[in-house]
Amino acid sequence: MDLDIFLRTEVKPALGCTEPGAVALAAAYAGQAHGGPVERLRVALSVNVYKNGRSVMLPNTGGHKGNRLAAMLGALIADPSSGLTVLQGVTPELLDRACTMVEAGAVEEVVESGVPSVWIQVEAEGGGRTALCRISGRHDRVELVKFGDEVLMEAAPLQQEKTGSASSMYEELRSMSFEELWSMAGSISAEAESFLLEGADMNMGVADKGMKTPWGLGVGLSDGRDTDIFARIRHSTGGASDVRMSGGEFPIMSSAGSGNHGITAIIPVAVVADSLGASSRQLAEALALSHLVCGYIKAYTGRLTPICGCSVAAGAGASAGMARLMGSTPEQAERAVVTLVASLLGMICDGAKETCSLKVATAACEAYSAAALAIKGGGVHDVQGMVAPDIKELGGILAQFSQRILGSADSEMAQIMLQHH
Repeated sequence: MDLDIFLRTEVKPALGCTEPGAVALAAAYAGQAHGGPVERLRVALSVNVYKNGRSVMLPNTGGHKGNRLAAMLGALIADPSSGLTVLQGVTPELLDRACTMVEAGAVEEVVESGVPSVWIQVEAEGGGRTALCRISGRHDRVELVKFGDEVLMEAAPLQQEKTGSASSMYEELRSMSFEELWSMAGSISAEAESFLLEGADMNMGVADKGMKTPWGLGVGLSDGRDTDIFARIRHSTGGASDVRMSGGEFPIMSSAGSGNHGITAIIPVAVVADSLGASSRQLAEALALSHLVCGYIKAYTGRLTPICGCSVAAGAGASAGMARLMGSTPEQAERAVVTLVASLLGMICDGAKETCSLKVATAACEAYSAAALAIKGGGVHDVQGMVAPDIKELGGILAQFSQRILGSADSEMAQIMLQHH
């Protein structure tokens, strides 16, 4: 697997929560294909995308929430060139217009069953014309764009994507041992090193905002005198998530398609590197390992899951990255991953919203604890309940847990959420 391609595909800047960002992106494609003016939208979503976009604040909107507004804003912007940061194009005039149209019932939102966990279809109507965009499989993977009956863009089915695509790389990841992930992280190119450090700077900059100014729940607020490593990790990760979940207008470097995954996978590793005086190269290698392990877990569980991936997948990555910085062997780093999963296995994803900052901060601190414990010789050494000491066996267990045991949890949670506006 080409690590540079993996990082370019799986580690990207994202503005605001990824799910409504992806809804806005699909709508921007539909709006562009339509040519405007758009009068009505039909937004069909997987239960996972619906759940994650329902309650989270949108950037550049002054605290407005939801998939319907994200879709209308995207359709009015009608320019998908900025990808998942499409909502950077929101102006006060566009916001007023979009809010008026949403309040007038111009956006129909439905939940589709039997579709991939990441699945969005936006149909734009107006002036007797129609256009459609479908995103499927990944948040920025455009599967289909149509104007009327004319197909403007169509992607190959996920299972037929060529070598080097995200789906083929995930297949490769599943076949790897932890030792191979560890070695790959140590072989990053100078270009990848620079990119990884840029992501750390980006996310730490957002963390700094969340530690100095009240955002969201205020999990990150700090007096700036944190000396305890746990406090530094908690405030920095919680602060970045506070900003992101309450509509902060600052891009976050994501991991595995999620900004909160990126916060958990990157920030605690950067905090530990700073506390240890690690070199830039050491930090970059640790970040590479964190992203690889996060992607490895997601390769088994799926892109969007009833398990809180920000905690379990990104937390696993962070534990490996921090262990590497702290001088671990590959075996100890793998044990840190398994120990983190054992700690947080039952944490569910009940959608993206401000309380995610609590989970992100908890996961980051637990990841540090798991790394420190593994280096001292502790942690999970054998099969414990639904946790196995080998990362490949652990991945298989997590896949079964997510799909078979929690398979109906997402739809049940969505039903509960629909009853409590």
